[in-house]
Amino acid sequence: MTNLTGKVAVVTGASRGIGRGVAIRLGSLGAKVVVNYSRDAGSAAETVAAIEAAGSSAVAVQADVSKPDDIEALLDTARSTYGGLDIVVANAGLDEGLGAVVDITEADYDRIVNVNAKGAFFTLQKAAQKVDDGGSIIYIGSSSTLRPTPGFALYSASKLPANFLVSVLAQEIGERGVTVNTVIPTATDGAGYFTENDADDPLRQFVQNASPLGSRMGSVEDVADAVEFFAGDLARWISGQQLLVSGGAPS
Repeated sequence: MTNLTGKVAVVTGASRGIGRGVAIRLGSLGAKVVVNYSRDAGSAAETVAAIEAAGSSAVAVQADVSKPDDIEALLDTARSTYGGLDIVVANAGLDEGLGAVVDITEADYDRIVNVNAKGAFFTLQKAAQKVDDGGSIIYIGSSSTLRPTPGFALYSASKLPANFLVSVLAQEIGERGVTVNTVIPTATDGAGYFTENDADDPLRQFVQNASPLGSRMGSVEDVADAVEFFAGDLARWISGQQLLVSGGAPS
């Protein structure tokens, strides 16, 4: 098992879904975790409670990732509270923007891009500035960026820029021993669109049958497994990479 005792982690968008699963996993491995949330303080408190129940320490911090000053304050809180910053997981995003290109409004564009593209860019930038030498930066992408799909243009386009940024950032700060990688989940049970949809949803059934490994969707635990790997010592010589977590399903 990965041992993150003594490490300090920040996970953006950690009040629910993949972010919550990742934050709890890092805490269960010994890391002290700063749980970021945008609006839902109650759900963030539940994430904190789960980490504390696993035997580690956590604190919830409100920050809007579309505002660089908020991101900087969030990362500074990790240092002021726990004395360092070793792991940053850039997870926060809006699972919206679905619809035909011809129907997308300027308001739709601004809302999605401000969080998914701008927010991810400045989270990665601020993380690069503030993470300790030898640390890990991990971006949570989306498999929708790997194949053009009608109805996903805005969402996928908003998630794509940070994939490229990861590759560049890995080269720019690698001399400090900092690794920068992307985890690319497919549609995940308990996250985004699939947080509440029922078992009879046609899209859920399609995704469940896409993997050759079994008739199930990917879970937040599957994504947390990949993050655990990148955050631990086994990935110390891996940087600038993208890991697709799809159960073998085509991208």
